[in-house]
Amino acid sequence: MLSMLIVDDEPAVVETLAYTMEWEQFGIMTVYKAYSAKEALAILEEYAVDLLIADIYMPRMSGLELIKHVRQQYRHVKCVLLSGHAEFEYAQQALKYGVSEYLLKPAADEEILAVIGKLVEQIKSEWEEVISRNRLLSTFKESLPVLRGKLLNELLITGVSNDSLERLLPLYDLPFGFHDDICVMVIRTEESLAEYNERDFHLLDYAILNIASEMFADAYHLWSCRDMNGYLVIVAKKKPDIEETGSGHADSSEVKKFHLLALQLQRNIGLYLKRVVSVVVSRWGCFPRDIQELYRQILGQIRSRLANESGCFLPGDLPEETAVQHPLHRLYETPTLHHLLDSQQWAEYESKLEIVIRQMRETPHLSEEHVREAYTMVSGSFYYYAHKHNRLLSDLVGGSAVLDRAVRSVQQLSEWAGYMLEKIKSNAAAEQRSSKEKLIMKVRDYIDRNLGNASLQTAADAVYLHPVYLSRLYKAETGEGLSEYIHKQRMVKAAALMKDHAVKIYEISESLGYKNAAYFSKIFREEFGMTPQEYRDQL
Repeated sequence: MLSMLIVDDEPAVVETLAYTMEWEQFGIMTVYKAYSAKEALAILEEYAVDLLIADIYMPRMSGLELIKHVRQQYRHVKCVLLSGHAEFEYAQQALKYGVSEYLLKPAADEEILAVIGKLVEQIKSEWEEVISRNRLLSTFKESLPVLRGKLLNELLITGVSNDSLERLLPLYDLPFGFHDDICVMVIRTEESLAEYNERDFHLLDYAILNIASEMFADAYHLWSCRDMNGYLVIVAKKKPDIEETGSGHADSSEVKKFHLLALQLQRNIGLYLKRVVSVVVSRWGCFPRDIQELYRQILGQIRSRLANESGCFLPGDLPEETAVQHPLHRLYETPTLHHLLDSQQWAEYESKLEIVIRQMRETPHLSEEHVREAYTMVSGSFYYYAHKHNRLLSDLVGGSAVLDRAVRSVQQLSEWAGYMLEKIKSNAAAEQRSSKEKLIMKVRDYIDRNLGNASLQTAADAVYLHPVYLSRLYKAETGEGLSEYIHKQRMVKAAALMKDHAVKIYEISESLGYKNAAYFSKIFREEFGMTPQEYRDQL
């Protein structure tokens, strides 16, 4: 979703361009209007703008002066100048300021649309280049970002001595120094847990950082890492030409500018990487004195405000909020998740989990700590089920990668628990089918070896099951009754024994469990359409 700013001191021109052109076909969903260069600069300070159309001749500040300022402060904005014939040579001079295109007034609608369409394609192409796979992979292989990330993690968590910092900062080519003004920004990806593997997360980090570098490069140095919580942490330092005294404070315009860039970053990640992220920005502080405190405050904001939210932006001037303290009662009510899973009451387990998830979503200002509590209970039930069945949970769900995923929001908990439960259910169903197949094979093997005295009761005793249960199970699995199978196997065996003329018919009858030869003859005739003697005579 792109946005455009139209600037002209003639209201009719602005209104016509804003409302009569089909900008939506290029993905331009927001069109801002300004009737002077001053109004345009105010809009640029307040909103994210991708394209700008400006008249070259306006009172007080010309279009050229406006675009010169835009190119200095908002380098990514594509600029188009509208020029009358009298200013044609003047318009040519504008190319020195980085004007993308200029059009002679009055320009036809088709000409304007063609120019804007070309610039939109340029914007997309530039961002695609920024996040291209080849560039990401080549950057990923470099060791320096890994070393920088490790140092920043240590600085955030345990701290690093000044002597070490003094040695490592220049060694790692980090343009940060003692008493620099810094701001900490944390980006939380709202990933779908089953969708991304560890390698994808690294590539996503590098894509986000490349976009951030492009956006912040003119005014800030950036230093980044992925922390122990799975968040992407970016420390920003103002570049020397706009740097202040190192007091740890930034004026309101600088704070506002940084917040606007952070908002644009969040939007571009969604637009070009198709990922939803939350962004939290700290207040300004002094390096390295304040970095741990700034980071700690951001983590506090995430835990207290974002456990039940996604795609949020929190500026650094928000007060810390006290998290709710009430426990998740439904998790501990009987029957517990452990009991439901152990007895394979899948529907009841899903229902209880859905109730818990719904209540968490409805709880205002749910803390991340409560999400972790719920995650611990749910994951504990999965581990309990697996280990009680003498299996590793990683084997049941197809690997350990999904077990190591960080779950920090209610949505992630819901996705993760649903994915895990489906894997466990599928595995249980497969094992149940396998165990039943093995049981049927065992019963048939017993019958084949004991045709003389085989019966439903003796077969059930052989596999330690109740005869009624075995009868129902066998019928459900094979489609025929167990007694029917025994009868068929006896008839097959009888037909085979008939080939040996040395064996008397009554002996065959007795060996197969038929004490009454007349009865044996009767059922043999029902099976083969002739008596045992007639069957033997035709062999």
